[in-house]
Amino acid sequence: MTDEELRLLRMTHDQLWKELLWTFFREFMEMFASDAAKELDFERLRRVEGEVFTDLPGGRRRTPDLLVEAYTKEGEPELILVHVEVQRRRSSDMRRRMWEYYALLRLRRNRPVYPIVVYLTRGVGGITREQFDERLFGETICSLRYLAIGLPDLPAEQYLGAPSPLGPAVSALMRSDRLTPIERTVLAMQRITQSDLDEARRALLSMVVGAYGELTSAPWDDVQSALAASEGGVDMGKRIVTVFERWGREQGVEEGIEQGIEQGIEQGIEQGIEQGIKQGVEQGVAEGLMRGQRRLLLAQLRRRFGELNPVLEARIEEIRDPDRLEDLALRVLDANTVADLGL
Repeated sequence: MTDEELRLLRMTHDQLWKELLWTFFREFMEMFASDAAKELDFERLRRVEGEVFTDLPGGRRRTPDLLVEAYTKEGEPELILVHVEVQRRRSSDMRRRMWEYYALLRLRRNRPVYPIVVYLTRGVGGITREQFDERLFGETICSLRYLAIGLPDLPAEQYLGAPSPLGPAVSALMRSDRLTPIERTVLAMQRITQSDLDEARRALLSMVVGAYGELTSAPWDDVQSALAASEGGVDMGKRIVTVFERWGREQGVEEGIEQGIEQGIEQGIEQGIEQGIKQGVEQGVAEGLMRGQRRLLLAQLRRRFGELNPVLEARIEEIRDPDRLEDLALRVLDANTVADLGL
């Protein structure tokens, strides 16, 4: 696994989307906001970071997911802001929140703002417009219309064939009446691995497919069959193992943090609560990662070879080297028997 893949594995879903949208900002705009994209000069972009709102009613603290300063190709206004929010689920106050963001950004930056929200849940209707109306005395005082993109309502087949590999990557969230999740995932991985992007960008797109492509619920035999029928099977196989590893690590981290906090509180009695909890969480997360790797490896072996010898399971449970566990997870792809792993 590359350093870039390890870095991406440690990201939360929110962080993953923020990096994806900034790295592929031009492709994202051309794919989902083509009219606006035609007006923008993509050679002059700047990511605006650290914009935190603390003066909203009720003292709520918010940070925009992505804020880009962009120049238009001609005419007025020359300099604008593109604001993108990513929502894992729809909330009843989202329209007001987008209006609040717009008002504060417009006043603070003194620039026109082009707002976009990306939904990762069904029910939006694809690419549409949402509107917030401020009403008083029975009439509309002001309105805000913004672009809303509901990825799960869009057809995966259309974006699997998009010119940019971003299309196949985000198709992992989309609906399909023709392709199974594993078929869709393998096609997306094939487009990504065959692209001329650098390794860092391919890893980023692969992580998005892994996070949303439903691979972990697919039978391992189906994964292998799909790989065998595709081009670039070896490279794709390595990336898919990384996907499974992400799943295993996430499970392990969750358990590790909980266990680490408990250990930290006990240690904190003697060492000081703050220091003890910190050390306990660090130890718990490290152990949780390896526990996730071991769980992942055992799941792969059972899907590939059926029930395992208890002695073999015990040997795997004794492994405390994360690099060794990662190597074994990769070797499962090419092993004909359990003995080939050298356990």
